[in-house]
Amino acid sequence: MTELDSRPAASSAALAGTVAVLVSLVLGLAVADAIPVLASFVGGLCIAAGVWALRSEAHKRIACGSVAIVIGAGVFCGTALLAADYRSLVAALGFPLAATLVVIDASSGLVPPAEASDELSTMLDESFVMLVAGILITIVCAVAAAVRLPRVLVHVVTGFSLHPLVGFVTLQAGILTALLLLDRATETLESWIPAPAATTDRALGRLDLLGRSWWDIDISLKAAVGLQLLVAFIPTAQGLFDRFLHSLPVLGPALRVAFSGLLHLPLAVGLPAVLCILVVERLRQWLLQWLGDNPGRLLARQTGSIVLPVVLLLGALILTAAGVTRRIAPTYAGGGHYGSATVLLLGVLISVVVLRGLVTLLAELVDSELLSRQTAGFAAGSALLFIVTLFGAERGLAPILVLVGSAAALLVWDTGAHASSIGKQLGRDADTTDSQFVHVTGTAAILAGAVLLVLVVRYVLIPVAVPTPSTGLSFSSVVALGLVLLAIAAFSLALNAHDGRPRISSDESGNRSEQIAGDSD
Repeated sequence: MTELDSRPAASSAALAGTVAVLVSLVLGLAVADAIPVLASFVGGLCIAAGVWALRSEAHKRIACGSVAIVIGAGVFCGTALLAADYRSLVAALGFPLAATLVVIDASSGLVPPAEASDELSTMLDESFVMLVAGILITIVCAVAAAVRLPRVLVHVVTGFSLHPLVGFVTLQAGILTALLLLDRATETLESWIPAPAATTDRALGRLDLLGRSWWDIDISLKAAVGLQLLVAFIPTAQGLFDRFLHSLPVLGPALRVAFSGLLHLPLAVGLPAVLCILVVERLRQWLLQWLGDNPGRLLARQTGSIVLPVVLLLGALILTAAGVTRRIAPTYAGGGHYGSATVLLLGVLISVVVLRGLVTLLAELVDSELLSRQTAGFAAGSALLFIVTLFGAERGLAPILVLVGSAAALLVWDTGAHASSIGKQLGRDADTTDSQFVHVTGTAAILAGAVLLVLVVRYVLIPVAVPTPSTGLSFSSVVALGLVLLAIAAFSLALNAHDGRPRISSDESGNRSEQIAGDSD
């Protein structure tokens, strides 16, 4: 027998999500500008689709979900740039976020069971690390492009010159350091060769010249090099060395040119190569430890946070190489594209942090038993829809739309709780046609009656009873508030009057009985 999928029943959950999306979209367009609202809805639906894709065993689907979540987070952050003021921003983000929470709970469950792994939280934690690394890389690239680092390096290399004595001593220190690093790189090279041949093993063994660490070097050699470094920068010693080179009419000029920097060029090429071997080995060990036992799944979860920085860096590199400049300050023209990439990545990082904090908050509320695990998303989404609707009333939202938004918030919560109850008892694939029709129709009828009652009192009874409005808290306001509270109380009583057991169709009941009988056998 397979384990029962206890997520909310699909049809009822889809109805709750549809109502939340449609009502939130209408109210959002009525309160704020169309472009920020539509952009936020696109980002929210991308996040919902990404969370649904994360709950899978297929790596391609997980990778697509990771990309969708990162794109959705970026769109949410971009909405902040499109909103005219903070009040428009609240409306442009609040309504889509409410619908997103409901859709996530309806499709895949916002807070997973305690025994299941939380793929969304894991993905957000890992994406945070990758995005921080991407931001640091873009900052380094921005600085390098702003100061024109390649041109600076060329000038440094072509104009590099040392006093012959300093060059002679630093050349010894450089060779000593290179041999020491080469000895340590020998172990790395041997570990990279699966089965070294006899000649290869002998060639690598000959590189063991000084030892594996600084402490293996003979103390007299270290003392000699250290003493020369102290003396080489003294003007008197440099003058004596110049006299010595002048005393060699043929060999002196050649040694002066060689020690002035010519012999340092092979070291400048060889030392970074050896260091790269050691750095690559450290990165390889860290990568193996980081990937763990299932590297494919981990890389799939981080696809979005890897692809986005790479795409932005390549785009900035192409634009910079093509000569397209964008100034980020009066004196910095080359790093403008990298600066824009840094800002975009920082915005996505902020959105990821906010989303992670929201998921953590809901998980804590579930752990403290203030919210049910099955209805956390429905409860948070419907509550946020109700709150943002009241905020929209302060922004001039029509009273009829305020009532519709409040009623829709209650309908979404009730439908989601009903879907979760059926899913917990009968499974996600249960046929809820009859139960959904009876329950949702009854709830919608009660809410429609409450809205109609408030409208009749507000626009018919109060103008007749109190034709001249007075300043301050009028009798009509008190009556209207009382009737609204009465309608809410009647709705609450109607909810409590429902039978706790979900109603299902006769076919589903027969199938369920047969399944139970088969299990007992």
